[in-house]
Amino acid sequence: MLKNLFLFLFVIITSVLNAQQPVELEGRILADSLEYTFINIINKTAHRGTTNDPDGRFVVQVNENDTLEFSSVQYQKKEVVINKTILEANFLEVILLPGVNQLEEVYVSNSDLVGDLEKDFSKIDFYDKYQLNAPQLKQDISPLIDRKIAATGGDPSNLLLNTITGERQRLKKIKANMVYDERVEKSLMLIGRDNIIKMGINEDELMLFVYFCAEDKRFDLYVDQESKAALFDFFQHKVESWEKRKDQ
Repeated sequence: MLKNLFLFLFVIITSVLNAQQPVELEGRILADSLEYTFINIINKTAHRGTTNDPDGRFVVQVNENDTLEFSSVQYQKKEVVINKTILEANFLEVILLPGVNQLEEVYVSNSDLVGDLEKDFSKIDFYDKYQLNAPQLKQDISPLIDRKIAATGGDPSNLLLNTITGERQRLKKIKANMVYDERVEKSLMLIGRDNIIKMGINEDELMLFVYFCAEDKRFDLYVDQESKAALFDFFQHKVESWEKRKDQ
């Protein structure tokens, strides 16, 4: 009798532990002009995240009833609650629609920066992007896209045909996505990964945080102007919004 009781308890405990173990869920994002675009995929329940590969595929750890959030500046935000059906299929297909972005209200800085570049920058470490030993950082946006766009508009007959098929518009979206990712990369070069981590951002969430910040139109302005002080201050203010978003 005692042996059967132990066996019963072992089965119950094992079942409970297995139920609590996260599983790796595979999935794919479907969206217009997804090429060269990385979507922020955040498990809001478990506070972990990832992103997709160029084909839109992704893998993320989940439990039943976890909430996944998919967001990017180009697409409407979408949330999915993981249910038994999704877990049994072990595959999730997510369709994202083009988004419309609005500017957040202007805020008054309460940063410790005094506005004197010599004084402010003396406290911050900055690195040359070429010190990262990443050759791809030295490359400009592929001229192949520009050549393809030009080719679709040169001959009047080509322009008409490509206007009808949408090929010219698709190429322009691809180029816009590449510019977006280049700005994210440039922001890391301007401020430095270590400085962002010192703001309280976990190293494994660094890229998700930067892409989150890139959804704000002010990000483009500061990066294009290479305004290090303004961009640094901007990242600092975004930390609180990032933490609130993860806790939702």
